[in-house]
Amino acid sequence: MPRLVEIFNQQLSDDVLATRVMDIASFEQLRAATPTSNSEIIQVDAGVMQGRLKHATVAGLSLGFGTFSRALISRGVYSKERITIGFLFAGWSRQPGTERFNTVRTWGPGTEHERRHRTAASFGAISVTPEDVSSFFGPDSRLSDPAAWRRTGTFRIDPETGGAAAESLRNIMASFESRTQAITTGHAEYWKRAILEAATAAIANSESLGTFVPSAARLVRRAQEFIDASGSTPVHISQLTTALRVSRRSLERAFDEVLAISPGRYLRNKRLCEARILLRERAGRPTTVADVAFMLGFSDFGRFSGYYRSLFGENPSDTLKRPWPNKKPPEGGFQIQSHDR
Repeated sequence: MPRLVEIFNQQLSDDVLATRVMDIASFEQLRAATPTSNSEIIQVDAGVMQGRLKHATVAGLSLGFGTFSRALISRGVYSKERITIGFLFAGWSRQPGTERFNTVRTWGPGTEHERRHRTAASFGAISVTPEDVSSFFGPDSRLSDPAAWRRTGTFRIDPETGGAAAESLRNIMASFESRTQAITTGHAEYWKRAILEAATAAIANSESLGTFVPSAARLVRRAQEFIDASGSTPVHISQLTTALRVSRRSLERAFDEVLAISPGRYLRNKRLCEARILLRERAGRPTTVADVAFMLGFSDFGRFSGYYRSLFGENPSDTLKRPWPNKKPPEGGFQIQSHDR
C-alpha cells in the first residue's frame, strides 16, 4: 500500500531542545555542569580556574561537556531522581578528532560520589530518568531494570569504541549549537536515544544477548511498519527494539536473514533517500543541506555528505541545485508518496 509522508509540516517547538555555552573564570561556575546543586566543587591547585562548559537539554535528557584547568575535588549527590553517566576524555589536549572516552562511570539516583582530579581534564556527563534508560535498553537487557542502576559502576572501554562514542557525542552537540530551526518532539526523542547510545556504548557492549525470534520475516515487516508510521521523523534502532520487544542482536539477525542488510544501515539508507527527496523538493526555498541533514538525524555533516555521495554519486549540494521538473508540492505542506515493496 502507498503511504504519505508529510515533510516539514509538523508542529515545531523550541521547548524540547535548548543549548548554552559558558566560559569558566572561577571554580564555582563548574557547579553549573552538574544536574543538581547537591554537588560540591573544591579547587586544589592555586591559580585561576579556567575552562568552558557546553550544555544541552533534549526531551528531558541533559548533556554537558566541560574542561577545567586546575586540579579539584568533586563530591556530593548528582541527582536524587535521575541516573548520571559521566565520562573522562583521554587525549583531550591533542589534535581535534583524537578524543576518546577513558572511563565511563554511572551513578544511580541518590548515589554519593567523591572524585579527585589531580590535573586539568576534559569531561562529559548526561543526566536521564530511569524510565528513559529502561526504555532504551529494551526488555531483554538486564539494564532495563532500574535496580541495576542503584549503585556506582565503572567501565573501561577500548580506544576504538571510546573514540567513536566521543566523536558521536561531540558531533551531536555541535549540530545542536548550529541548528537554525525548532525541532519536533519526535526528532527530540531520536536525538535523546542517539545520545544514550553513544554514552552507554561500554555498558551495552558488556552484555551478552541472544534471544531467538521464530519468524525473521514477520519481525522485519513489523519493524518496517513502525518505521513507515514515523513518517519523516528519524527512527533510532533502540526505538525498534523497545516497540518490538526484542534484543538488538535478534533484530540484526532477522534483518540479515531477510534483507541481507543490518537494521542500522537500513535506517541510514532510508534517511538518505528521504534527504534526497527533500533536497529536490525544496530547491530554491530557504533550506540548507545542513538543515536537511539535521532534520533526518545526521549530526556529522561531513559524514552525511560522504554517505550521500557514496549512495547517489553526487554531493547533496548538487542535488539541492536541481529541482524536479514539472513537480509542484501539494498545498498545505510537502507530501511525498512512496510505495512499499
